[in-house]
Amino acid sequence: MSASCPLPFVPESDYPERGGNTNARVCVPLLSGGGTCCLPCPKQHWVYPDNFQQLVRYSTTVNVVGVGCCVFMLLSFAILPVEFTHRHYLSVCLVLAIMLMQVSFIIPMGSSSTQCFDKITPHDMYSSINCALSGAFLLGGGWCTVMWVFLRTLSLHLQICWQVIPGRRFFLSAQAAGWSIPVVFLAVALSITGVSFRFGESCHINSKAGLQTFWGPLLAVAAASIVTQSITFGYCIQVYLRSLMEEKEATELRSPLPYATSVRTVTAGQAFRRIQRVVVLQWRGIFVVVLILADVVFFATVFLQFDGTTEKTPENVRAGFKWLICLLQNDGDKGKCLGVAAELVIPEATALAVLFLLSFNGIWALVLLGNISIFVGWYNFFKNIFVREKPNDEFVSFNARRLPEPDPSYEMLESVKAGRSRPPSTPGSFHPAVLKPGQDTGLSLSMPREYNPNTFSAQLRGRADSDAYSHSSKLRSESSFSSPPYTPFKDIEATRRTPPAPYSPCKELDSAGRSPSLTNQFSPYRDLHEDNKSEASNCISPQTPQYPPDAKIGLAS
Repeated sequence: MSASCPLPFVPESDYPERGGNTNARVCVPLLSGGGTCCLPCPKQHWVYPDNFQQLVRYSTTVNVVGVGCCVFMLLSFAILPVEFTHRHYLSVCLVLAIMLMQVSFIIPMGSSSTQCFDKITPHDMYSSINCALSGAFLLGGGWCTVMWVFLRTLSLHLQICWQVIPGRRFFLSAQAAGWSIPVVFLAVALSITGVSFRFGESCHINSKAGLQTFWGPLLAVAAASIVTQSITFGYCIQVYLRSLMEEKEATELRSPLPYATSVRTVTAGQAFRRIQRVVVLQWRGIFVVVLILADVVFFATVFLQFDGTTEKTPENVRAGFKWLICLLQNDGDKGKCLGVAAELVIPEATALAVLFLLSFNGIWALVLLGNISIFVGWYNFFKNIFVREKPNDEFVSFNARRLPEPDPSYEMLESVKAGRSRPPSTPGSFHPAVLKPGQDTGLSLSMPREYNPNTFSAQLRGRADSDAYSHSSKLRSESSFSSPPYTPFKDIEATRRTPPAPYSPCKELDSAGRSPSLTNQFSPYRDLHEDNKSEASNCISPQTPQYPPDAKIGLAS
């Protein structure tokens, strides 16, 4: 190599270390010892085909759709009733964690800054706010997703294997662990390792101590989730096989006592039915857990392999010089050296698979954690907002009326059809003027009401000694409608509540409530027996005829 850097390299001396991730520069010294030449940034443009960047942008578009699905799910959980969404805090927190992780891939879309601090140096979290935000959301969202996957797996394990229903204590512990542990490990990873533009449109964790600060603890929690889920599945399979074997043994033994082997068989059957009910309710969440764990493990494996390609090992150095010589021989034409560059980076198909699998997590959350009833709930929600309900002409009794209604209607069906302008003044209905504020009517809404089947309406029931009865009678007398051929309930009630007069041998017939026209008829109120003739003689009035002298009349027992 000559003293000047050949294409496509540029001299390192032209770009001093003023910011960015200087450790990510790809530089080689000149053989003549005159300086160092570096590969232009970003380096992924030199090791992948031209259409690779376009495919990366397509994955970002899928991330936008995934974030929209997560937002839709969270709004459904917050607005719609629980009978439509079947929400649970484990599902809500898992969807929120997935959305945080996917936001990291769409943050670069809102910024016009490039991935490079200068021509040979990529940005890091200190030189670009775009890089800091995308890296923090990616690391924090990944940690939150793995933690809530583990908590969901643990909850299912407790229900199936230990018959423990997680309650308030588990809820508080899950909230504390699901959000605090990711914050702690995010702070450790950012402070020790940091993030920078290394692959794709968003920032990822650097290779320096990345295994100790981020990938190691993350994979440990993911492994715990996989082990817990495997134990749960193993227990389900064991209970199922045991129930089949015990039923087969009970059939083959044919014991003379039908209940000799029924205890164990019923126990196994009950356990299997209980597990079956839990699995039927949780199968969507189980699939989400499996998919996310597979994505996390695959993502971690690929990036650990990518970190391995950037280390200064003898194999990497030999492959790197082979690729550099290919570029020099072809005047910087990367298309002729892509086969050699494949030994330096992860394959293109693998890289795109990682990006698209992470992008589909939000879509899987909607498909598996959502259901058709969510769309039915949104249809009813918007229908109640924009569609005005038609007035119902069906009669409703006075007791069922809502008080805030300004113009209550208590008419019969015929009156409603004929027109609402005519006020209902029949004795069996109640006039709205009685309920107008400020009018002294003597009636109160707190008074007891009774439904009158003759008029299909409610009638206020008052006492005989109240002034409300006289006012109600006045309203009925002023009505333009003809009186019905029945006695209103209030009249019956007033008559019924009139206390009967006590028995007295001196009581007049009219005081007992009898018509004066009946005074000439026989009455049992007098007894002119010889023993009390003197007492009865004091009660004889000239208006009332006397009993015959020889009559012996007494009250019947």
